[in-house]
Amino acid sequence: MPVDDSNAKLVRAIMQVGPGNFSLLSRLTGIPPETVRYKIKNQLMKKGINVHAIIDASKFGLQRTIVQLKFSEKYHPISKPILQALHELTYLTYYSGELMTRQYYTMFQIPIQFRSEFTEFLDAMVNFGMLDSYTIRPIVWINHMSLRPEYFDIARGRWDIDWQGLKLMEDIPKVQPVEYTNVSFDKQDLLIATKLTSDALATIADMSRTLGINVKTLQYHFSRHLLERQMISKYVVRWMGDIESTRKHRIIFGRLYAQDMSKSDLELLRRVVYSLPFGWSETLSENRQLFISEVCIPVEHLVYVQYFLNNNLGDMASRVELRTIDASSSMAFTTPTDLYDPVTESWKYELTRNIARLEKLQEVYH
Repeated sequence: MPVDDSNAKLVRAIMQVGPGNFSLLSRLTGIPPETVRYKIKNQLMKKGINVHAIIDASKFGLQRTIVQLKFSEKYHPISKPILQALHELTYLTYYSGELMTRQYYTMFQIPIQFRSEFTEFLDAMVNFGMLDSYTIRPIVWINHMSLRPEYFDIARGRWDIDWQGLKLMEDIPKVQPVEYTNVSFDKQDLLIATKLTSDALATIADMSRTLGINVKTLQYHFSRHLLERQMISKYVVRWMGDIESTRKHRIIFGRLYAQDMSKSDLELLRRVVYSLPFGWSETLSENRQLFISEVCIPVEHLVYVQYFLNNNLGDMASRVELRTIDASSSMAFTTPTDLYDPVTESWKYELTRNIARLEKLQEVYH
């Protein structure tokens, strides 16, 4: 196991208070503020480590929803422009293909008042022959995880894991179903949240320049709204690997799937997932129908991960499937701010117009 160096201390501090206050991070770590700035903006990222701000979608009246899409053979070659349109029209925030299945895993953030319209839209895609099928699962629990710096030698940029000695985590977060409270927000709050989603290191001054909004106005909204109302759930520090490793397929981006679990099975699986040093997230749908955990695995550790799962899950191991994400067919988006009406201060969903856009797509590509 690597020695606990200043980089590891910095990673733990960012997980605790976020990346924006260099003076606070300095006090927590004993690292000079300018060195903190340099390490975050240069050294960590060169080692494949990124910082992400996790926005609480429920505070913006949005329900995260998993939709697994299977495009028809006719439309599969143009699936990417269709998915781009789904972002612009109907709140798609992420998609990725999965190798060997020809399915897309997608994440939507749907205003809770438009869930039935969203289903109608997907039905229209089936009727137009774009989709062979879809499965929609609202999310009741999602948690994002950071890397475990005690197992990552940041100075050398490599994992150092004693798989034989790796123990199951005892203390894991309790599943707490999402509650949709009436938290007020406005367009400025949404713009700040969107900017932080794409760049967790963005300062208020950066946002002022890109958004064309006064610094004091943004600072007020950030402090009095996003922070006081806890609209930022947390900051996570993830290892994603460097560009060369990704290009040469030295990293496997994957998902662990398990379906229709009992409470005890779910508890064991969650403990195993949290024990993996490079897990990214866990997601649970209604009635424990589907559990998904995203992982980012160095190729040289893949077999060790499989042994770890096999040895710790017992009979349930046969019910857990590891699927490989097609990184070349993946895209993340921020929440589409154009779908928020600042006059009425509400989300919009124009079902008739959206279906008409589908028809135009048919005409363009066929």
